Amino acid sequence: MALPTSYLTSTKRLSEILDALKTAKAPDKFTQSFLESLEFKSKGDRLVIGVLKSLKFIDDTGSPLDRYYHFIDQSQSAKVLAAAIEDSYSDLFAINTSAHLLGKQEIVGKFKTLSQGQYSDAVLNM
Repeated sequence: MALPTSYLTSTKRLSEILDALKTAKAPDKFTQSFLESLEFKSKGDRLVIGVLKSLKFIDDTGSPLDRYYHFIDQSQSAKVLAAAIEDSYSDLFAINTSAHLLGKQEIVGKFKTLSQGQYSDAVLNM
């Protein structure tokens, strides 16, 4: 099983955060302070740090990885993000190569199978 364990409680500001990353100078370390400097100060916003680690944009110490640098090149951002999602959820895409087209309930069902029931419904819904 290779499902990421980080998640967001809300995706309301995710696109704003990703847009801000594309226009900001890459930090030496992606930290809560850096996120706050981009005006994302809520507890929910901070969860994006774990997601960026899962997507291999930053390492466990917060240092940007090559994928981060490719993402901030706005001519490549969409492709880089798509590749990162497919890589991070490779088990899901191995089951269904069109997993990005599945509805929420179908994805939750596949996650239940892939996680062998290890995650609660609340976590799977996030």
